[in-house]
Amino acid sequence: MAASGETSTPERLVAALKASRAGTWRWEIPTDCVEWDEALSQVYGLPHAESPRTSGAFLQLIHPDDRERCGKLLGALLESGSEIEYEFRAVIGDRLIWIYDRSTLVRDAEGRPVYMTGACLDVTERKRIEDERNAALAKHQLLLRELNHRVKNHLTMITAMLSLKAARQPEPAVRHEFEKAIQRIHTLAELHNRLYRDEGFEAIDMAAYLADVCGGLRGSVLSDPRVVLDCVSAPLRLSVDQAVPIGLIVSELATNAIKYAFTDGRAGKVTVRLDIDGADAHAMLSVIDDGVGLEATGKGEGGIGVGMVRGLAEQIGGTLDVASDSGTSYRLKFKPDQRL
Repeated sequence: MAASGETSTPERLVAALKASRAGTWRWEIPTDCVEWDEALSQVYGLPHAESPRTSGAFLQLIHPDDRERCGKLLGALLESGSEIEYEFRAVIGDRLIWIYDRSTLVRDAEGRPVYMTGACLDVTERKRIEDERNAALAKHQLLLRELNHRVKNHLTMITAMLSLKAARQPEPAVRHEFEKAIQRIHTLAELHNRLYRDEGFEAIDMAAYLADVCGGLRGSVLSDPRVVLDCVSAPLRLSVDQAVPIGLIVSELATNAIKYAFTDGRAGKVTVRLDIDGADAHAMLSVIDDGVGLEATGKGEGGIGVGMVRGLAEQIGGTLDVASDSGTSYRLKFKPDQRL
């Protein structure tokens, strides 16, 4: 016996179960006799004398929409299993609670079910928090869809206005600058669309993004079938802070190559590559053409476009090397902030 003033071990166990909103049960299968401890009765909010005594009485406590599923799970356990865990709603008067149950089946030497025992935990509060989180997420997604719609409309409007302005310019050079501005907006719009499609704001799949950027250039800038634009990328994911400058760099350099590197009517290729150097954990973005070279184009390395490219390279902490030998090559080395 426990000394006066002391609590016995079973009493301490029951107290601990009650405090944790948990309880245990046992089901003698041959006699269909169910026994709950006091802690489990408290979990359900039932007087212990009114706790279910048969499996059928227990199933009646389960919400009608969950009852069939729970019955099938227990039936499968009796048929061939040994353990199971599941969640269900219980209806007690006008109250609804969520229960997590982990059950173990004991069999005799011949494999026949003898009894089942388990522990239940009240997870109503956790479910409430999950429901609130899911509702907040649904609202967040609705707002994102609305934001996406508005941004697309604004970008379309800006592009249309610039296109009208470009069409009214008598000077080809001025008209070309408008066209380049429109292409830059297209590049940003493509990144926005990819962010929305992927629902990923931490990292951008650069292989897919650059493929989209180059696809847009083929449709808007590349009109000579003798010139090919290739795009190859390693499986690399970058933050938006790096993806935006790289997309703009590719758009700027590839557009310049397409427009100026093949002005003598020659056939050629512009290649966009994004590689990973495993040795020093850096990435290399290359835009290379086999055209006439910088000197022949008359653009040199001091143009506005190249100046913008250098500024974008510095923005992501990269170094840009330019070479003009049998064409022109731009190579940007930088350290990715996120990798696959």
